[in-house]
Amino acid sequence: MSSNLGDIYLGTVAIEPNRWGLAEPGGHPLTRVSEWLPAISEAGFDGLELWERHARSVPDEELDALLASEVPVRILSCYTSWDEPDDADRTETAAWIERVGAQGVKFNVGSDPDAIADYTDRLRRFESEVPDGARLLCECHFGTVAEDPNVARDMFDSIADADRLGAIVHVHPGARDEWSEPLGVLGDRVRHVHVQVAEYPQATSSDELGEVLRPAAEAISAASPAATWTIEFSYGMWGFGRDDAELDNPAYILQSAQRDLAALRAAL
Repeated sequence: MSSNLGDIYLGTVAIEPNRWGLAEPGGHPLTRVSEWLPAISEAGFDGLELWERHARSVPDEELDALLASEVPVRILSCYTSWDEPDDADRTETAAWIERVGAQGVKFNVGSDPDAIADYTDRLRRFESEVPDGARLLCECHFGTVAEDPNVARDMFDSIADADRLGAIVHVHPGARDEWSEPLGVLGDRVRHVHVQVAEYPQATSSDELGEVLRPAAEAISAASPAATWTIEFSYGMWGFGRDDAELDNPAYILQSAQRDLAALRAAL
């Protein structure tokens, strides 16, 4: 199963001001990721966790530039509905994984506890559509049934092994602990980590931030050496205690993300 142990990716959602549809109605992307690939490469990231709209909602020439780049798309971050009984959109998502050459797909299951059996059946069919060699990475997000790691474990165990189907946990030191309980239950099923450090201004050094990240980084790496990582939220993003978007632009956030990358590498 394709993975690059310890790799750290940039989540392109970080450099997208319209990630939550707050900048302009409709949620369409404003950032052309291809324009920032040289800076992303120079920063030292091992690849991209590409927000699906940065591939599926852009002109053909932008998609061509992304696919021609030496900066690889390692994970396609998708928001396909798991409450929709029809598999058509999930099948299309699986086709996009192959189209962008991703080694994994991030997805979220639904939030209805009465639909766990349905989600499991849909996940089983989705797994059969995802290209061989690509990892299925379920974000154990609060508000979804996978927030309960016991539910996630039972779903995953009925479908595929950890190399094929793993969990994503969040390291968000500025908020609640979202990783230790899932790690305790899922162990090496935790195959990817979203690092969210948007509360730490650029005045915080990489050494200081590295010490903040170290407990989680060391624990996760020890329990799941195959885990990969994404810098998902970095300082400058609209929200996180700020009411304006003054700093929410790719250039500024990439500066923050480069600091975050150095901190995480040191912590690992």
